[in-house]
Amino acid sequence: MKNKHLVFLFFATLIVGILVRQAPWKSASIFQTGLIRIDTAEVTQITLLLPPAAIDDKMADAELTMERNESGWAATQGIRSSVAPGQQVSQMLEALSLVQSVRIVKTSLPDTLGLGITERLRVQVFHETEQIEMFEIGREVMEEGRPATYIRLVDHGGIYLVHGALRSIFLKNLNDFRVTSVIDFDPNAVTAIRVKFPGDSAWMVYNLIKNDTTGFWHSPEIPLTDIPGDSIQMRLQRLSLLNGSPFADNFDESRERETAWAQIALFLNPTDSILLRAFYMKPPDLPDEISMLKAGGLPLYVVHSSRNPYNYFAPADTLLLRRLFLEMIPQPSGKRTNTIQSTSHDH
Repeated sequence: MKNKHLVFLFFATLIVGILVRQAPWKSASIFQTGLIRIDTAEVTQITLLLPPAAIDDKMADAELTMERNESGWAATQGIRSSVAPGQQVSQMLEALSLVQSVRIVKTSLPDTLGLGITERLRVQVFHETEQIEMFEIGREVMEEGRPATYIRLVDHGGIYLVHGALRSIFLKNLNDFRVTSVIDFDPNAVTAIRVKFPGDSAWMVYNLIKNDTTGFWHSPEIPLTDIPGDSIQMRLQRLSLLNGSPFADNFDESRERETAWAQIALFLNPTDSILLRAFYMKPPDLPDEISMLKAGGLPLYVVHSSRNPYNYFAPADTLLLRRLFLEMIPQPSGKRTNTIQSTSHDH
């Protein structure tokens, strides 16, 4: 009798174990504890393969890479790079650590979930050169009043609905990281200005120095210079009109020397200065008044600032740009000159 009870108990336990193992609710509940398991401190690179609709520039690369370096994170897309704000990257890392499944999705039509080839966003996570995770992000939906996202784990093809608006967090373009401000500074903090234009044989240099006692500015190179402080302040403030200019991504940086047109150096204190440079892409047989070169869509003028070293800009209003630079040239007191008059473009 005792042996019969043991045999019965053995088979009962075996059957229950099989049923538990096969139960669908069991496999679904596993993913509630975390679908993606990574140590975010170990992540050194996140690569996003963007869907076509997410690429701002049709010529831009579809792959956006964010890489950890000694000073933080840098984002690269094609040949362009930018500092990646730590807050945005931290948001991605936090999202990775909190991916939890709402349910497993069984479907033969992944396109309807935003996981088709033209819509899906592929995310690859690396530690050094080792890929530690790869998944695809689809459409965002509302599930019981909360945001949720369809994702597919590439390794085994499983599709899940997970908590959170993942697509909004990861669908980024390089321009989402790039700062559109050309120059950002306090005009009141400027104590000296140096303007440079190319002359016939050498650069022409003009200095403007602020007299803290009188509030006037003078130039050692120009006799009888006595410029009121409020006049200089207005000129400095107008430099902010360059902010928000389009990026000049087609500019060839190797041509900086041959296309250099003007420089403005602003000295804020003995250890802080800003260098604003303008480059002139003189087109053959085309008037200066046009804003873009007709051949290849290249800008006529390109601007670069040490305040935003990763980017070059192409201001649309070229006459405004020229005025902003030329009006910094000091003039003798009592004389007015037309600052729009062209200076030499020959280098």
